[in-house]
Amino acid sequence: MTVTNSHDVLIVGAGIFGLSCAYACARAGLSVLVIDANTVGGGASGGIVGALAPYTPDQWHAKKQYQLDALASAQKHWATVDKLSCISSGYGRIGRLSPIMDERTYNLAQTRHIEAQKNWGNFKWDVIEKHPLVTSDAAPFGLIHDTLSARIYPSKACASLSRACERLGVTFRENTRVTGFDTGKVFGSWGEEHAKSIILAGGFEGFHLLDYHFGTQMGSGVKGQAALLDINMGASPQIYANGVYIIPHADGTTSVGSTSENKWGQPYEIDHLLDEVVAKARAICPTLKDAPIIKTWAGLRPKARRRDPLLGPIDGVDGVFAAMGGFKIGFGLAHKIGFTLADFVLGKDVNLPKSFTIAHHLE
Repeated sequence: MTVTNSHDVLIVGAGIFGLSCAYACARAGLSVLVIDANTVGGGASGGIVGALAPYTPDQWHAKKQYQLDALASAQKHWATVDKLSCISSGYGRIGRLSPIMDERTYNLAQTRHIEAQKNWGNFKWDVIEKHPLVTSDAAPFGLIHDTLSARIYPSKACASLSRACERLGVTFRENTRVTGFDTGKVFGSWGEEHAKSIILAGGFEGFHLLDYHFGTQMGSGVKGQAALLDINMGASPQIYANGVYIIPHADGTTSVGSTSENKWGQPYEIDHLLDEVVAKARAICPTLKDAPIIKTWAGLRPKARRRDPLLGPIDGVDGVFAAMGGFKIGFGLAHKIGFTLADFVLGKDVNLPKSFTIAHHLE
């Protein structure tokens, strides 16, 4: 069946980037349709980890400033979304502990403490001797404690944001796979849909649309596995140590993750690699020692070809934009990216960090 309805904005993908773009466009008074090949808030955005963590505060540049602006404004953003949706996203600025493993890293951490005072405003990057959540063996040279990092529960955040979008008039169409795009339209076996502007915000599977257009691979999927533990750590800081995140959630659970697998057999199956991550987490944080696993998750996170998000107008097709490649930092940047894409749609001047541009990914 051919569909010919016209909207101001059509968004392909209902993960955290697509939902954030929909929210920002709707807040600007635009009519929005979101199409997803599967379900709203699925894919990598339906995970359980939710670490919103910053880049280091030294060697400052535009990308770090963009992320800082996003993380600093996240508390107000998610409070507004949750109030509109009446659903908790699980957001909370709880800070982060990162063990220091050697003298070189310790000295660098002290330097970054000073740089944070210059670049982070009211947020801190401190070096502390110890913390009761982390064993001394796991932190032989102390710990970094930053107050900028935050938590969120990804699947609940998507639920809150999609409900807020609905209350702003956004329309969703699930189980509708887009196979191509052109100026003013997207299409698939179901027919075609028209809009004044189009935002491509699909996850890992969405890269095929850009691959075909640019004639090269624009991104890939990286498998991640995570576990949810039945233990309430309150608003304790999240922990990042030895490649493992430990995130105390607002609902009284704690998530542990995740793997980063560039090669995988079954993308949505749990295997021994998650057992290793959980074992590391229990060794780092003895509070988790006897906490039972109540849920596991595996999925493919979308990584653009040069790792950073891939944003902005697509050459050769008027009014078509990309918002893809969230990978590990997607939830921390998503709301700012949403408003950035809305500015593109509205024809406003946008100053993106160079590494986020499509041109950079094509270099």
